[in-house]
Amino acid sequence: MIEEYLDDLGRELGKVGIRGRLRRRILAESEDHLRGDADALGRFGAPAVVANTFAAELGARTSRRAAVGAFVALGFAGAVFAFSFLGAALAGQPAPDTWPLLAQLALPVLIVAPQVSFVAGSLALVRVLRRRERVLPSEELTVINRRTGVALLFGLVTMAALAVIALELSDDVAGWWVALTLAGTALAAPLLVLASLPAAAAARLHPAIEGSAGDLFDDLGFRADPWRFVRRVAIGLGLVVFLVAAVQGDPFDGALNGAAEALACLAGFAVFGRYLGLRS
Repeated sequence: MIEEYLDDLGRELGKVGIRGRLRRRILAESEDHLRGDADALGRFGAPAVVANTFAAELGARTSRRAAVGAFVALGFAGAVFAFSFLGAALAGQPAPDTWPLLAQLALPVLIVAPQVSFVAGSLALVRVLRRRERVLPSEELTVINRRTGVALLFGLVTMAALAVIALELSDDVAGWWVALTLAGTALAAPLLVLASLPAAAAARLHPAIEGSAGDLFDDLGFRADPWRFVRRVAIGLGLVVFLVAAVQGDPFDGALNGAAEALACLAGFAVFGRYLGLRS
């Protein structure tokens, strides 16, 4: 009876994504408990229920750790990006319309990717900090894991685009900027890859816990119409971009860049809204 129960438990653990060393450890501890107590088998519960309980508790804990670890790695990548952006002017970076073709192609990626990464990573962190329950609904875990994964992916894309631009401009800017930018991306990229390992482990777990995934307003702590809210945010971002450029004496480009920023915000909400749990 014990062997049959352990075989069933092993299969159920595999179904919910618990495999490898962790699965073997759970089975070994379960066997010790069952053989040490003659009445334990009747109290243990059905294998599917036990496996789901393990996956539910492990899923919430692993998703939290992955989100926090990703945010730390993204923080370092963000520092590399900020250094490169602020140091470009001191390094004598030429106007973008004079860049080599590959650098010009990488520039839009460098503008969009870090924003997607920052928003997704921040929302993942906010959700895990707000939700301290031991077990979370399966749909909510999926949203957290998606946010973490998207943040790390676009963080890597940002570092790749930054490295491409640094290499392409190596003959036109100060050598120290190129060297430090490439060194920073070379350090940040492995950190992001390492942070993706616990994120991948969290995504492999599939507990069956009822409940909704929530949306952006569960993260923010208030309710509003999603599209009305994002339109206001987009207009605000556009105005900020315009005002910064206007203060620098370039209102026309500021208006174009502000409009592009607003449209990008709306497009991001449309594309990622449901996938990242921003709207129902």
